[in-house]
Amino acid sequence: MTVQRLLLATVFCVLTSTAALAEVQATMHVAPDGNDQHPGTEAKPLATLERARDTVRTLTKGMTGDIVVVLHGGVYPIEKTLVFEAADSGKEGHNVIYKAQDGQAPILSGGKAVVGWRKGDKGIFSAPAPIADFRQLYVDGVRATRARGDVPAGLESLGDKGYSTTDVAMADWHNPSDLEFCYQTIWANSRCKVQSIARDGDRAIITMLQPYFAQTRAKEGVQLDNHSGGKIVGIENALELLDEPGEWYLDRKAKTVYYMPRPGEDMAKVQVIVPAVERLVELRGMLDKPVENIHFTGITFAYGSWLEPNRIGLSDVQANFRMDSKHPMERDGTLTAVHNEHIKTPSNIVCHTAKSIRFDRCTFTKMGAGAIDVECGSQDNTISGCHFYDISSSAVQIGDVLRDDHHPDDIRKIVKNNSVVDCYIHDCGVEYADAVGIFAGYTEGTVLAHNEITSLPYSGISMGWGWGEEDAGGGSEHYYMPYKYATPTPAKDNRIEYNHIHGVMSVLQDGGGIYTLGNMPGTVIRGNHIHDNPGNPGGIYLDEGSGFIEVTGNLVYNVNNPMNYNNRAQNRNDTCNEHDNFFNADPAEHKDVVEKAGLEKKYRDLLKSS
Repeated sequence: MTVQRLLLATVFCVLTSTAALAEVQATMHVAPDGNDQHPGTEAKPLATLERARDTVRTLTKGMTGDIVVVLHGGVYPIEKTLVFEAADSGKEGHNVIYKAQDGQAPILSGGKAVVGWRKGDKGIFSAPAPIADFRQLYVDGVRATRARGDVPAGLESLGDKGYSTTDVAMADWHNPSDLEFCYQTIWANSRCKVQSIARDGDRAIITMLQPYFAQTRAKEGVQLDNHSGGKIVGIENALELLDEPGEWYLDRKAKTVYYMPRPGEDMAKVQVIVPAVERLVELRGMLDKPVENIHFTGITFAYGSWLEPNRIGLSDVQANFRMDSKHPMERDGTLTAVHNEHIKTPSNIVCHTAKSIRFDRCTFTKMGAGAIDVECGSQDNTISGCHFYDISSSAVQIGDVLRDDHHPDDIRKIVKNNSVVDCYIHDCGVEYADAVGIFAGYTEGTVLAHNEITSLPYSGISMGWGWGEEDAGGGSEHYYMPYKYATPTPAKDNRIEYNHIHGVMSVLQDGGGIYTLGNMPGTVIRGNHIHDNPGNPGGIYLDEGSGFIEVTGNLVYNVNNPMNYNNRAQNRNDTCNEHDNFFNADPAEHKDVVEKAGLEKKYRDLLKSS
């Protein structure tokens, strides 16, 4: 009998009883110390999820019950993207379930260990880099800081070319093309890369990488170094800047990583991890063959990477969407994209044309991009009771803002009926400050309910896009677009309800606990508890083009403006029904709202995990 047949025979034997056949068809086990030649029993588990997935694929035809893959505790290294396709789906109304062994913590990790540390000058240690490139480094699970410094002395703008500085020593820095200039504007933050640095008398000339620097200076909305609030807040990623405990630098040419330990860190004992995989898990369906009916329960996803900023920088527009450098459109002397079709920052887990996928009680952490995308025809998916923290960009992104999102040529592409409920989201946007807790683009039937969202630099929830321009008939004449659409976008019937959103807007302005754009008929913002957000306006913000939205029963206080409208001559305020809210009210007088908002009792143990 072949190993494959023996494995299948054993899997079918791992059934608790004949009565259980109606609920569980087969169970197999996976453990980090297992072996892919094992039969997959609890005593002799498999070693990898790839092997488990491939075995499941042979069992799904004519399913009579769920197929359960039990992951024992420990780390499962992800060397390349773990892909689930239509063939991996649950069938006949049953699910394929990947779940943690009771009381154990399986971790799907895209990380690589850095070992062989040696002490050098000035308390700086060095080690061979395990991979060619990375943007994050974690020491005993704590994100370290890329070497950074203040704005160079005597810095002067040279327009689109770059800068000059009186700090002529910069001309002698190693690897100047790794250096990034970091900017903060009213509602966005960008990073521009240096191309070269050269001496010119008593100054150094800093030439910036093109066309990205010039485009970032010219992008619509908020630009660099102008009246819109753009300013350089520092520079980053040079060995010459490594002068504080907890800072690190990767010399890509020398394949060496440098780190200055924090007090109490012994480099012979600490665990140092860098992310090596940009997409950890992808559920990759097609319109004719969606991937569906797969559940993940109790699993931690960690150490994802994203390297585009290392190559070209980051030209942020809003909510961590970026300029499309290949297809810029000029409008009123600035650059944008046709119909605001900007490019989203990707996530490390992606659901693409996925249906009835569920993540329950999972943890997403140490991500170098966003955590999870739900996109392109994905429908009826649920993210529930999950914990998101230490994320470079946004925690959850549902839908997108491209042509196939606002006016799809096939209705199967519409992202609809997806839910994020009872999740604890905090400490996201830690690298890209205009990221948000949850983003939803042009979506139908999205439900964002009972989430706890806190400790973010920008908005808690951002829903909608387009500033009204993609709605039927277009929006304000203030924004010229080469053509208008006669039909509406799919954005409708969304619900943002009973969320507890606080301590957001801690860095940027022009956002809120809940922020919207565009027409969304049938959408309701209800029963949310929003407070203590310092950035303006900070509460509920119906921005440009927001229309046909009901706002009711929300408790909002300790913010600059609890209810803010901004509709530039689009006359959509009257389409929105704002009533029976409690603005600037005493929470002690509205205990029913306070008690109902945020995590439901079943999930409040998540609050103890931060």
